Order: sequence, then structure tokens, then C-alpha cells
Amino acid sequence: MVEHTIVVLGRIDAGKTTFIKAVQHAVDADIPGPPATEIPTLGIKEYSITLPDGRSLTFLDTPGFDGYQPGERAKETEEILQMLEEHLASNGQSTPVSHVILFLNANDMATTELKGRARRAFERLFSNAQVVCVTTRWDQIDEDDGPHITAEDAQNKEEDLYASAKSSGSLLEYLHDVRRNPAGEVLRFRSGLTSEAYSSPRDVMLKLFAGPGSDGTLEERLATVTKERDELAAKYDLLLQKQQTPTTANDAAPPQDTFRIPRTRRQRLLDTIEKFSAQVTEMIEELEREALDVADECAADRATYEAASAAMKEAEGRLGKRTERMKVADEERACLNRERDTLREQEQSLTKQLDEFGTKAALGVLPSVKERLSLRLKQTQTSLEDMEGWISTAENYYQDGRQEVEQAAVETEKWKHIKQEKEGDLNGWLSLESERLLKDQESIRELQAALFPSLDAMREGLKDIWGGNLRDNPVFREGLDGYTIKPEIAEHPEVWAPVIEAFYETQVALSLTQKMAKFHLEVVQRLKVREDMVEPEWKKAVEHIFLHEELPPPPPPLTGHSSYVYAVAFSWDGMRIVSGSGDNTVRIWDALTGKVQTVLGGHSGTVRSVAFSPDGKHIVSGSRDKSVRVWDVLTGRVERVLAGHTGYVWSVDFSVDGSQVVSGSGDKTVRIWDPSSGQVLRILEGHTNSVYSVAFIGKGSRIVSGSADKTVRVWDTLTTVHTVLKGDSDVWSVAASEGGLRIVTGSYDGMVRVWDVMTGRVLRVLEGHRNCVRSVALSRDVGLWIVSGSYDKTLRVWDASTGAVGSVREEHSNVINTVAFSRDGRRIASGSDDMTVRVWDVASLTSAPHVT
Repeated sequence: MVEHTIVVLGRIDAGKTTFIKAVQHAVDADIPGPPATEIPTLGIKEYSITLPDGRSLTFLDTPGFDGYQPGERAKETEEILQMLEEHLASNGQSTPVSHVILFLNANDMATTELKGRARRAFERLFSNAQVVCVTTRWDQIDEDDGPHITAEDAQNKEEDLYASAKSSGSLLEYLHDVRRNPAGEVLRFRSGLTSEAYSSPRDVMLKLFAGPGSDGTLEERLATVTKERDELAAKYDLLLQKQQTPTTANDAAPPQDTFRIPRTRRQRLLDTIEKFSAQVTEMIEELEREALDVADECAADRATYEAASAAMKEAEGRLGKRTERMKVADEERACLNRERDTLREQEQSLTKQLDEFGTKAALGVLPSVKERLSLRLKQTQTSLEDMEGWISTAENYYQDGRQEVEQAAVETEKWKHIKQEKEGDLNGWLSLESERLLKDQESIRELQAALFPSLDAMREGLKDIWGGNLRDNPVFREGLDGYTIKPEIAEHPEVWAPVIEAFYETQVALSLTQKMAKFHLEVVQRLKVREDMVEPEWKKAVEHIFLHEELPPPPPPLTGHSSYVYAVAFSWDGMRIVSGSGDNTVRIWDALTGKVQTVLGGHSGTVRSVAFSPDGKHIVSGSRDKSVRVWDVLTGRVERVLAGHTGYVWSVDFSVDGSQVVSGSGDKTVRIWDPSSGQVLRILEGHTNSVYSVAFIGKGSRIVSGSADKTVRVWDTLTTVHTVLKGDSDVWSVAASEGGLRIVTGSYDGMVRVWDVMTGRVLRVLEGHRNCVRSVALSRDVGLWIVSGSYDKTLRVWDASTGAVGSVREEHSNVINTVAFSRDGRRIASGSDDMTVRVWDVASLTSAPHVT
């Protein structure tokens, strides 16, 4: 049975539901016809119609594109398309949308925007659909009592309506000027009153679905119901005449029964092959479209970045000028204040002299002296009044200048943030997205190249019969799995045909299933990589927008260990730090105050590595005593001792869900443990020397390890090695980006390297340390910063996207053994042979001047 899915779009008053019910009633007279008043469609509503020739139509009526929702805000076009997409997915819609009928109210063809995500949703939903435009409500064009227009007038009016309603970014412009319709041009119909100027619903349906040899029943019923619909639309004539459309014998007859035509196994296989081929082709086309979208987004972000850079430069110039003007005003204000103080002192002196004059007058002092003093006092007071006015003016000028400086500083900071955001996008996820799409395209094309010849062979074999070309079919030959065809089978093909052909169908089903599984595994892996890429971006946005609060200054160095500090780690909320030392203890510190909270004792050797569980309730530690210990943070007691390594345990880590612990050892193995039971879940072997560093990637499906054998290995926790990255020196430390696409290593040769996991290439070598790089860490907010600690006693912070040095600090008095980022990327902890732990503020490190 042929099935068609038809999506109906349009404004709420365009008559789309009336049209569907008219068609439904035409096919089945027992179904009521359209009412006089159309009720608005507020959700996705299905109408099923089975035509007399056996074809099945499913109409999906949608909310009006004007977004009307009683008592709620109007829905956007994108939201309506999303509702439709969710409906198709939730109902397991197996038949793709074959037709889209867009109803346009001729009296108000207001443009509907279709940009960005809405356009991509339209393309995704209706990639192979035939689009039809129907203009309705022509009875409103010339008002209710106006004359009917002629066919020529209607055609001219419709062209004018289409031309005036199409604008940049509108749905009509997209359908008629941009979209490539699979079945040719976008069909147009005029539907409304009874006149040769308009198409009836019968005309529209016959144009879309009636083929040669179809009986007249549907046409007659559509003609009848169209007449009824037209009489309802011409409401004033209906009120005056009250005419009832007569029913015909065909209308009174019960609808014809329809029967499902069963398919054979061979037909089902052929249908599956066709659908699978279409899926692969559609995947390639989707990747190509997505690559173009990402390229466009890169271009737009680059333009925004350049515009922000120019605007920031201009804003900085304005800030500099205004700052200079404010300085001049401040100097003038200070000068005037000094002059005022001088005049005040002079006023006080003259007043004092006049007071003393009364005493001196008795001694015969000349009266002119008093006059002179009085005149000078008056002049001084006048100058003082003028000075106060000038000072007030200068103060106002200074305050205005200060306000201008503050506004210019805010503007400069705004453009700086915009520039940094776009720069981060260009150097971060957009770059990774472009690389991922290219790799996906190459992978799927390779799969297609290997897949399609086999599918063609399957298809041809299913069309052939035994005794013909089937015996030479490569799929059939492969299915024999080395067995030969018996002579009696070859001599009597007609006798063996049912058996051999059934065998071949089984072989096709098996081979096709295997190839489909491989393809869908590629799709799942692609989605997994995308999830790993997008999740850190989302986390970064959440933390940046909602979670950041002002932090107090970092505490002074944390002292208390009696030997070298070899390991540090932050709790996941950043409120605590755990450290491991050569004094065989593990210490828990308050990250804000630097005060020690708990001292954990139990190891009999140096503690080389520590990590917090995600919930902060447990700590795992690895030691030179060859054990891994799981501690209860609240009680300070050991919950589990994980024994099994035969060499020093150099590194440990918790998975993101806390259900697993990984450890790397001098026995050349990586072990995965269940911390709740203490059991070994898996032993990963492959390194040929000590494993110095291990870490989980993303949600824990992969592990990265670095070794003295000069390699970095990326392991799938359920299978085997995923990638081997070969270096030039012993790898002392590894760190991975949130999605695992980038790995950073610190090596014995003093180099920090950034690796691309997908290609196995070194993207960047960060040079500057003068001795072994003992530890590296990567900030988790999409990997903006790298921190490294070295035996040269320096801590260095690098820009991960450019490799530039953000800061070099030498506060530790001895070698640095360990560094760690807080999960929000705002704090760094470091441990040293000077027996201290230091806490650093990342903002101050990345903005402070640095040593070259």
C-alpha cells in the first residue's frame, strides 16, 4: 500500500483545516464535512484518509504560522516546526513527508520569516517533499458583496500578491527562489469561491494524486464536497438561498474496502536496500550542508571578531584621550585648590593685621595703613570668591571627565569580551567542528564507496533467479564461505532454485544487517563525539553565566607536610584541595583559607597521586607501597585497599560518575577498579615501561595514559587501544580536554606538547622550561589554558589556542612536582619539593606581565 504523509501549514484563518475535512468527507461520507466556522488548530493533529485505489494519506494539521495561542505568547515559526518534528519522532513516523501544502490567505499574505534554525528545520523535515502553495479566502479580496473576479484578474492579482509578500528571509522567498524542489517547481493553486478563476479542492487533489486509470468515485465525491465547501464559504448566499447539495448514488454507497497487499521476503529486502541506500546518501548530503553551515558560521564569527577588534581599538583610543583629559582636569583642580589655600592664608593674615591695628592706632599709626589693609583684604576675598567659582567649574569638568572615562572603560571591556568570545569560538569548538565534519565526510564516503557496490550486487541478485547470473553474484559467492556447489545442483538448477534462492535471501538479510549495523555504529560514534564536544561548551556557558562568584584572594602557602609534595587535586566544587607527600600522608585543605582539615595516614610509602570523587565524599590515592587506597573524607578512614599492582602506583583518577577508578603503575599496566567492591574490572596492557600518568576522558568511556616508553595511549575502557601517540621523550604527565579531542603532555625533555587525538599529530610544542616537565593540567572550560610545573622550579601558564606564555612564576624554592586546575578554571594548585602547596588565581596569572 502506497502511503503519503502531507503536512499542512498556513495562517490560522487560511482555511487549511476546512480543506482537510472536505477531502476526508469526500472519501468517506460517514465523516462529517467541514463546519461553517473553523476552529483554530493549537497542536499537531492527524487526519487519515484511505483512497479507493488503496493509497493512504495522512494529513498533519499544524498551528497557524501567525503563532496564535489563546492566553499564551505567540509561537515562533521555529517552535511550530520543532513541535512537528517531535510529533513525527514520538509517533515513529516511518513514511517521510511527501507533500507540504502551504495555505496563504489572499487577503493578508503577510510574510512569514524563515531564517537560521527555522530554515534548517524546514530542510530537515521536508528534504524530499513536494511543496504546494494554495491561496484562499478570495471572497475577502473584493469584500463580501463585491463581484467575482475573472480568471485573468485572479491570476494577475495572485502574481502581485506573491511579489509583494516575498521579502528577504521570508518563507515565500525561500520556497520560490532558494529551495530546489525534488519534483520541479513549487505548484500554485487558487482556491475559494465557485468560479473558473479558482481551483477547487478536487482540482488540487487530482493534480497531486490522481493517476491514469483511477476511477471517478473520488472525483465525484470531491466535486460534491467542494460544492458544499464553496457554499459554506459564500456565507451570504448560503443565508439567502439555504440550498442543500443533493447526494448521488455514489455518495450514498459505502466506501470501498481496501486491502493490504502482502510483500514477499524478497520484496521486503529490496525495499530495505533502497531505504538504507537513501539513508547513507542523506547522511552525506546532511554532512555537506552542515559543513557549509559551519563555514558560514566561521565567516560570520570571524567578521564579528574583526569588527570587535576594530571597535575595541577605537574604544581604547577614546579611553586614552579621555583619561588624559581627566588627568589634565585633575591637575588644574589641584592647582586651583593650592591657590585657594594660599588666598585663605592671606585672608587670615590680613584679618589678623586689621585686628591688631586697633592696638597700634593708639600709638599714632597712620590711618592710611588701615585703609591699605582693608583694601588688600577686600581684594583677597574677591579673588577667593572667584577662585571658588573656578574650582567648582574645574570640579564639574573633572567629574564629567571621570564619568566619560568610566563609560569608555565599560565600552572597551564590552568589545574585549566580544572579541575573546568569538576568538574562543574560532579557535575552539568551531575549529574542532570543521575538522570533525571533514573527517566524518571522508569516513562516510569511504563507507559508501565500499557499501554501494555490495548493495547493487544484492539488488541484482534478488532480481535474478538460480541458474541465471545468480551463481556469479559476489554476495552469493561470499555466502558460500568457501564451500563449493554440488554438481547435481549445477546440473538441475530448476529443481534446486527454491532452495538456493531462499539461501541467497538469507545471505542478503545477514549481509545487509551487518552493513546497516556498521553504518549505524558510525552514526552513534559521530553523535558521541559531538556530545563530547558540545557538553564542555555548555558547561562553560553555565559556569560563566550562572555560577561564578567573587573569590577571596588565594591563601598563603599551605604548610604542614614534612616531606616533598608529589600530588595535588581540587574537589569538584573547588572548595577543598587534597595533597600527597613523601611523608606517606594525604592531607585535605580548605581551598579558600588554606587551613588543613584532615590528615589521612595509612600508606607505607610516598603518596604519588590523589584525586577526589565527583561527590566529594571519597579520595583515591596511589603510592610507592604499590597500593591504591579509597578514603572516606568525612571519617578519614580507609574504605578499600585496591591491591594487585606489582610496581609503584604513579597515578590515579576517578571517573566522572564515581563508579570507577583508574591507576597507572611501574608494572607497565593500567588497571580499572570498582572502588565500592575493590575488584579489578580490567587490566590494560601494551605499554613497555612504567605508566607515569593516567586520566579518564569525558564521561569515562576512554582513558589516556603516558609512559616512560615515550608513548601516549588512548584506551576504550571496554575494548582495546584506540590510539597510540608516539613521542620523543618519556611522558611524565597527561591531561585531556573535556571531549578528549586534545591531549596535553609534559615530558622529560622539558617540552609541553598539544596533540590531536583524531589524527595523532602534534599540533603545538610549547618551549620554555629548562628542565623536565613533571606535571601538566588543562582547564576544563573548553581548554583555554594549560599549566605546567617543572624541575626548573617554575610554574608556567600557556594559552592553549596560541601557545603563548601567559605567565611564568618562580615563587616555589624547589622543583615543582604537581599542578592542578579547579574545574571552573579559576584556580591552580601546585606542590613542590619545598614541602608547600601554593594556590594561584588564574586571572592574575593570565593578565600579569611575564618573563620571556
